[in-house]
Amino acid sequence: MVALVGEHDAYSAQRLENELAVLLEEGRRIVVDLRDASFIDSTTLSVLLVGRHRAERSSLGFALLLPDRTYTQVHQILDLTGLGPTFAIFGKLDDALAAVRAGRVAGRPVRAA
Repeated sequence: MVALVGEHDAYSAQRLENELAVLLEEGRRIVVDLRDASFIDSTTLSVLLVGRHRAERSSLGFALLLPDRTYTQVHQILDLTGLGPTFAIFGKLDDALAAVRAGRVAGRPVRAA
């Protein structure tokens, strides 16, 4: 699991890209925990999208973990870009872990209450 906390933009995107690349090269399934991310920009979103595509090509699971009771900026950028359905998005860690174990990379996004 990779957890992002706080704000993430072009400055931090390279580190995330490197971390995801290492995990995928090791054949690991990935859950990106965005519950404590207050902001991600388009560069960070692009890194997540590339990671998701690489996971799919390698038949590995890739999921995002978002708060399911609060509509955050991360929900907003996924909605505004229309990329929400591109990812497997969950509000509970157990659900995200089960999905990546099953090889899921896409699905219906979690809707905040």
